[in-house]
Amino acid sequence: MLLTRQSFTRVTLGLDIVRRIPDGPFRGYHELGSIKHAIDLCDTVGIEESDADRLECTDPLVPCDQRNTCLRVAALLRKKFGIDRKVHITIEKRIPAEGGLAGGSANAATTIEILNRLWQLDLSTAECIDLGRAIGMDVPYFFIGGSAFDSEAGLRLEPIETACSFVLVLACPEFGVSTAGAYAALDYDTIGRNQGATESLRSALEAGNAEAVMPFLHNDFEPSVFASYPRLAEIKKELLSAGCSAALLTGSGSTIIGIARDRSHGREVQGKVSCRTILAGTLPRGHRSDKDNQPETICNEDRPTVPTA
Repeated sequence: MLLTRQSFTRVTLGLDIVRRIPDGPFRGYHELGSIKHAIDLCDTVGIEESDADRLECTDPLVPCDQRNTCLRVAALLRKKFGIDRKVHITIEKRIPAEGGLAGGSANAATTIEILNRLWQLDLSTAECIDLGRAIGMDVPYFFIGGSAFDSEAGLRLEPIETACSFVLVLACPEFGVSTAGAYAALDYDTIGRNQGATESLRSALEAGNAEAVMPFLHNDFEPSVFASYPRLAEIKKELLSAGCSAALLTGSGSTIIGIARDRSHGREVQGKVSCRTILAGTLPRGHRSDKDNQPETICNEDRPTVPTA
């Protein structure tokens, strides 16, 4: 039996790097203060039982061996529950790799959900979250979705109820940024200074005031990532010059998100940005994307550039 599921992802509207954890089970990880927001951009993950573990993906940048989060999930569940069954996994990829959009984490969470059903594990949401954390710190969020505050290794994951909805232009440059590299380049003397802005951002979301959200969008990765990749600072300027209400790096990059007034304005912005863009929107908690309102991709290669790193 083949089971398929759409694997929706998220952007970060605020991201504080609070500290590197010095001891305990999460030693070496970072406590964050992140506001995550689900969007209607997704991959499609399909799983069926097989005589051997196999994974196929439409994006050649995605590893198809045991480095892949989906195969790691299958191995984890087999070991934990004493299951002797193999799987064939297919991923139809739309979420850019190394774009700061957590596609691998979203796929891992979707794999847990599918195998929970395929192998009749009857896992609760809390159990799925614990299993997800063993794969990656970004995975637990996908079991609650919507808007949420997530400290990742700080173990705070709190839903944020909001009426705010955004149209986003995702500007995807011709290169990725590795999460490990982004952390390695951090200046620890400059991070964690915007936690007050994160609280204000959360309050604006809870009040349903989208306009009040804009001044508080921020990302602690921006200074160091932009220093290594000046092209990203240029793309942010292009989004703002095209009329976006705000623009910022999502996750550790390389995607820059711009907030458009509406979908019509978003399409105008897409035509003014010198890289591939995806027009996406908010995915409310518990909802699936409208099939008639799918993310729209535009490739603009008028001014291709080579990154500096």
